[in-house]
Amino acid sequence: MKPTRSRAHRPTSRSSTLALGLGLLAAAPGCDKLIGAIEEKAEEVSQEAAKAAEPAVAEGSGLTDDEKLSNKLGLYIQCTNRASSRIRDSWQRYDERVKEDGTPRRKGTKPFLYKIDTELTPCEEAVTKGATTEPPLPEIEKAMASYLEHAKAFAATTVALDTYYEQENYEDDAWAKGKELAPGFAASFAAWSKADEELDALIEARKDVVDRNVLGLVEQRKGKNIEWHSRNYLLDAKAFVRCATAEGVAEAAPAKGKAAKGKAAKGKAAKPEPEAAPKAEALGCEASFAALELAGTEFRSFYDANKAAAEAVFWMSSFQSSVADYLSEAKKVQRALAKGGVTPEQLNALIEEYNSLISDSNNLRFDG
Repeated sequence: MKPTRSRAHRPTSRSSTLALGLGLLAAAPGCDKLIGAIEEKAEEVSQEAAKAAEPAVAEGSGLTDDEKLSNKLGLYIQCTNRASSRIRDSWQRYDERVKEDGTPRRKGTKPFLYKIDTELTPCEEAVTKGATTEPPLPEIEKAMASYLEHAKAFAATTVALDTYYEQENYEDDAWAKGKELAPGFAASFAAWSKADEELDALIEARKDVVDRNVLGLVEQRKGKNIEWHSRNYLLDAKAFVRCATAEGVAEAAPAKGKAAKGKAAKGKAAKPEPEAAPKAEALGCEASFAALELAGTEFRSFYDANKAAAEAVFWMSSFQSSVADYLSEAKKVQRALAKGGVTPEQLNALIEEYNSLISDSNNLRFDG
């Protein structure tokens, strides 16, 4: 599973209640439609908050080159945060229940997927607005256009299949349409997944540098305030999730359980193998975890000492909870690595918390 950019945020107890409800419903048969409806509602809540927020770095003629680049990369990240995990979740739901020939894997089990629709709106905006936003990034702009093209192809089939399954039209044609769409659907997902990986790599190469530069700029202008501590923690959080899901770690993880699915923001897919993982210190994760733990301690100390000012930042109360949640999962993974191996389930949990952390960080507004 790859760290991504798109997960429903958890700003209030209402979101926590939704998450609990999903877990309970998942245990009951015949609840796929209801689960989907609740998850759609959670996504709507996330989207409403994102629409209300301003860019993370305010636009204006006085921006530095790093700030301009950060703003432009933000366009593409906003797209993939919202669309990528939804597309992968849709494919996962489909693949779990449908064979390669388009018929159900189990007799009597109704196929289910998520149709992709409004999730691509930010991607349309990224393609059109990105082309006229400084600085010019022709390679990334081209990759973004390719991403959108393949995402649209995949989305069109999800809409067709959603109607087909919802209306139970397979009862009339003996799964003929399902069989007809299956090969093209698989091909469109593979093409989109490749485009997604290519776009990720290009964005990541730029973002690593600009994030560190913007952190220095914040310190220069404002000192080590809550914005600095938030950005600093995010950098160390990314470093640790990369280390934990790096090929050398993931390939050496125990074979029990399924491989991690989905994506985590800017990381490689976890590919567990039978052998036990090497000691964490041999892989460099010990150092990255120590940096993460220190960043978390410093963030918490500053937050507690300046709570009123910190909570005046839009979305900070949710973000600070994600800081603690991610660190908790990171400790479990680090402990497992030090003992000789990390399980796919532990990596999944780490990536899920990282995704939530990134989602919450995208809503922070330090100048609003």
